[in-house]
Amino acid sequence: MHKEIPKEEFYRLINHGPCVIISSGDDKKANIAPVAWKMPLNDDPPLVAVALSEDGYTAELISATGTFVVNVPDSDLLASLLGAGKVSGRDTDKIKRFGARMANGEKIKTPHLADAVGWIECETRDKRIYEGVALFTAKVLYAAVDDGAYDGYLDPSKRPTVHHLGGGWFAQATKRIKL
Repeated sequence: MHKEIPKEEFYRLINHGPCVIISSGDDKKANIAPVAWKMPLNDDPPLVAVALSEDGYTAELISATGTFVVNVPDSDLLASLLGAGKVSGRDTDKIKRFGARMANGEKIKTPHLADAVGWIECETRDKRIYEGVALFTAKVLYAAVDDGAYDGYLDPSKRPTVHHLGGGWFAQATKRIKL
């Protein structure tokens, strides 16, 4: 079961640097794509940024709808994360191919991954092109997280997140510490 969190706390879902799966499109045509390059920009107002291939299908769908979802997967979604990055959504229905369970958005028509640790629903505010990279900045409209993995902060011991190290290498966060 997921619970809504204050949208100003959205950054607590991604500040530790996990790979995310961006869902784009709408209830008629949706797509998923793994993304390592994302970051919180602000918490008041809550803003996030994602960097995507300028000519990729995900960037095309985000440009068309003005919305996207940052899904935070756990290690159980690693197979979907890897597979979705190796094919284009233009040619393949990646949601069907990789068996991703989708759920309707709360504030937008873009669906989110039902099995994600959490998700952040976003409305695009700006798009900039940098040598083949589309940088989208967006306002956070809604954020939710698995209520068993969040007590005001994400607890990766409950739902380990995945971090891309480069190439085919990944790491798994499994412990939270306070210094």
